[in-house]
Formats: sequence, structure tokens, C-alpha cells
Amino acid sequence: MRRLSFAFLILVIAGALAMAEIPLRAYWGERVKWHNARDLAFAGMNRFDPGPGAVFSSPAQLGFVDRPGLELSYGLKFSSEQRTRTVYDRFENTIGEAVVADNAGLSGIVGPLAGVFPLFGKGAVAAGIGPVLDFSYRYYKEFRDDFYNVIGEDRVEQTGTVFNAGLGFGFRPLSRLSLGASGGYMFGSRELESWQIRIPDTSYESEFGKPAGVTYAVGIAGQPIDRLDLEFGFTGPVKLSGWYTPSAAPPEFIGCEQHYPWRADLNVSYQVPGPLPSRVMLEAEYQPRVSVVTGWGLWGKHPVTETASILSVRAGVEHTMLNFLKLRYGFGVEPLPFDPSIQLAEVGAGVGFDAGFGRIDIGGMFFRDVIGPSYFYGSLTPKDQTVYETSAVFAVTVEHGF
Repeated sequence: MRRLSFAFLILVIAGALAMAEIPLRAYWGERVKWHNARDLAFAGMNRFDPGPGAVFSSPAQLGFVDRPGLELSYGLKFSSEQRTRTVYDRFENTIGEAVVADNAGLSGIVGPLAGVFPLFGKGAVAAGIGPVLDFSYRYYKEFRDDFYNVIGEDRVEQTGTVFNAGLGFGFRPLSRLSLGASGGYMFGSRELESWQIRIPDTSYESEFGKPAGVTYAVGIAGQPIDRLDLEFGFTGPVKLSGWYTPSAAPPEFIGCEQHYPWRADLNVSYQVPGPLPSRVMLEAEYQPRVSVVTGWGLWGKHPVTETASILSVRAGVEHTMLNFLKLRYGFGVEPLPFDPSIQLAEVGAGVGFDAGFGRIDIGGMFFRDVIGPSYFYGSLTPKDQTVYETSAVFAVTVEHGF
């Protein structure tokens, strides 16, 4: 008990910098790129959709809305993380990899709820609330002796979500040109807990915060010629205050701000004529480098890490069959902000169909990447590990027009 109390005293009161082994993307909050199932089918592309969901990131599309509507989504997220170490023979030749930890989980995502109402035949106003950052993460590993008795465990659990309550409008000064703007208040909570149990000793860390901030987006969309649509969107930078409130910490630790960069998007869509009407879409998104907080330290000095500026691209296709059924699929490549040498490949697919009361869309997106110790918040031990991350998100969206 004396050793346990001493370890806890060193960790919490003295402010030691031992940190949980969690990927930086999860600690920073994984961006929720979709606002409905159609976005998932296009691998996270959320343009060229003049509906309620445009209030979150594509307000210029609100100018093309011609009737009131209400949209609700719900999703499921499957996550898997596998940590491996390289295995060598007695001559130090690589013979493969051995799995040292394997974790998987399933969580529900209450997707956006949004509504839109047209105004004077020249635009529309919309409002909604939906998730923008997801902090869910779980890691668990047991340690056993030669007799297979459990002698310890490592456990990391992070929960929380940041939502955006937004209001936006779009105005069409010309029949083929629309301007839009939106603003929102971001709020939520996050909690990170970490246990290292080595019988008879135990260490425990925790972080808790209630992030909050203001966001905005502007855009312009138009159709210069028949079948061709262009859109440019800009989402402003965000500062989330209240990032953490460490337990038993001095007041100077409280009130840290977390930074998220601005984003600029350029989108092109073309309607391909033919016996199978199709729409081909391309998107390029740029975000600059930004310094983010990656822990808390002594005397109010917060360790920071600078992200890289990244350019991501996505492409999607939508086929219209039987005049009421739509088949969608998409692909995207996105460098990871903390290590742009890692290219995240995203694949999406889905369908949509008209129902008696409105429209139902079903979509999913899958990605897999490989990261190393440099991409972790805290010290990943042992250092020679390779981490394989797999994630899949599925959602159903119901839209009702009035």
C-alpha cells in the first residue's frame, strides 16, 4: 500500500509526465467527416448535396434548396487495433511478426439532426446539431507468468464527443450561383483514463475536459455550364477551450486551449449523360500546419506537437437506376497530420432509394493504416512495435421532405 500511495502521489500531485499510450489522432479527437450516409458512401466527401446536412460544412448548397426538409442519421463504428513486434531467428534475420495486443470494439454514433426551410425562392435557412470530434478509444493487454496466471495489465480508455450546434443560410443571387455561410457552437466532453497494474503495484492517470468553441464556414457554388458544378468552401480555424482539468492540479493547469486548423475545399461534379445517368465528383482539401497540445506539464508548461500541412483528395461516383435507386461509391487518400508519410486510404459505398415518406440512404466507409511509436501520445513501449488500425463506419439516414 505504501508503494501504491507513493506512485499515486508522484503522478498526480507532483505532475509527473508519464502519459497514456494512445494514438495522437484519437487523443486530438478523430474528425467525424460525415453528416449523413451519403457522405460515407463517397468516402467522406460532403459537397453537392442541397439538403439539411449542408448546414455543417457546405452552406452554399442551401441556396439550391427548393422545399422544407428534415434529416436524421444514426451510425455504428467498428474499431480494431493490433500491435505487433518483429520476430527474428538466431541469426537476427526477420522471420515475421508476432501479435502482442489485439483489441476491437463497437460503438454507436448519434448522427446529425438537421432541418432546412426555403426562403422566397432564392435561398434557404437551416439549423442542426451533430458530432464533429470523436474521442472513443480502448486498449487492453494482459501480462501472464510462465504458469499462465495474470500478473498485470495495461488499460487505456478514452470516451467523449464534441458536437456542433449550427445555423446557416444560402442565397442565390443568380439562377446558377449560390453563396452561403454558417456558424456554430462546439461543445462536449472528453475523458482519458490509464491503468498500469503490476502486482502488487498500480499506477493510474486521468484527464478530463469540456471542450467548447466557435466555428464558421463560408462557400460559393455554381453551375457555369450544363452538367458541370463547382464549389469552393472554407472552414475557419477553431480554438477549443477547457481542453483538460487534471485531478488535483494547480489552477494554472486549467484553461488550456486546443487548436484545429482551417480547411479549404475545391469540388468538381459532372453529370455524365447516357443510358445510366451518373455523376462523377472530385474533391481536394487542404489544411495548414498547427501546434496542438499533447499533454500537461509542470508550472503550466504544456507540451506541444506541430502537425504537418496536408492535402487530401477524394473521388466519388453516383449512378441513378430505375429513377428512384442510387448506387454510390468513393475513394480517398489523406496523409495523417502528425506523420504525412502515412497515407490513409478510405473506401466508401452505399445505396439510396425513395420511400413513401421521403428518402432513405445507407452508407459505409472503411480505412486501414499502419503507425509506429512516433504517432503516439506518451511513450509506446517497447519501441519496436508496429500498430495496425482498422475502422469501419456504417450509417442510415432518413430524410423527410414537406
